[in-house]
Amino acid sequence: MLNNFIFSINIAMPIFLVICAGYLMKRKGILGDSFVKASNTMIFYIALPIKIFDDLLKVSLKSFFDIEFILFIVLGVIANCILAWLIGLFLVKKSQLGAFVQGSFRSNFLYVGFSLMENLTGSIGLKAPLLIAFVMPLNNILAVIVLACTNTEGEQAIKIDLKDTFKSIIKNPLIIATIAGIIASQAGVKLPVMITTTMGYFGKLVIPLALLAIGAAFNFRKSSKNLLQTVYASSLKLVIVPIIAVYLAVIMGFNNEDILLIYALFGVPTATTSYLMAAAMNGDSDLAANIVMMTTVFSAISMTMFVFVFKTIGLV
Repeated sequence: MLNNFIFSINIAMPIFLVICAGYLMKRKGILGDSFVKASNTMIFYIALPIKIFDDLLKVSLKSFFDIEFILFIVLGVIANCILAWLIGLFLVKKSQLGAFVQGSFRSNFLYVGFSLMENLTGSIGLKAPLLIAFVMPLNNILAVIVLACTNTEGEQAIKIDLKDTFKSIIKNPLIIATIAGIIASQAGVKLPVMITTTMGYFGKLVIPLALLAIGAAFNFRKSSKNLLQTVYASSLKLVIVPIIAVYLAVIMGFNNEDILLIYALFGVPTATTSYLMAAAMNGDSDLAANIVMMTTVFSAISMTMFVFVFKTIGLV
């Protein structure tokens, strides 16, 4: 039992410690806002697309198009959004509802989730690109709908932003890398060692750089505001929803790697983009920022406990 707990700490805590290092370096003036902006740009447009393409070269068509897995994650995200909306109606003001719902269902699976998978299994998982191909566009669409329906602009906001959202999906470098990787994999493309080694270097950059950027972006000045609502959303995000998702995945007979990936989607901290969208669409940006911060801080505990359970029951 003690060995399982030590194993769990060794898996989850490095993620949190690198985030803390980013925060401390920002406080000491070593990292600045320009670092956060440049890091996010490089990860999103260069390093992560290269990593996704490289990983997909090893994936078979059958592994990628797992219809049961696709349906589970898509319907799960939609159900998570609806559940958070219904609960939020009773717990927060209408002006806070959009930020509350986003904070309760939108996961930072690209950075924290994939980091957890790397630590657990040595890779992000063969089906990780499914999360990018299906969940990322779905998250954007649901976020626009939620925020538009809970602010004063209503239908106008939905019409304008959904159009922009669909355009951004088509141009998204992660979606492009996913499609290109599938095509290259099924065509049997074999790249020279020089190219694959170079791509490997970029792939190794993604996780540490992303975690440092998350820490450097933190601002705790308004963390005491809307504390109760933040706790409600964080509990839903880190504990309640992942328990439900993992339980359903187990009883439906998914394999161990699929269950871990499902947890990496539903159980990791709230995505930082939820704050940006809340601010852009007249949502409660303070509440959104607080949820991101609290879920990130307390995920060190929640992820450790989930990994401990996974290790104890033999999923890891």
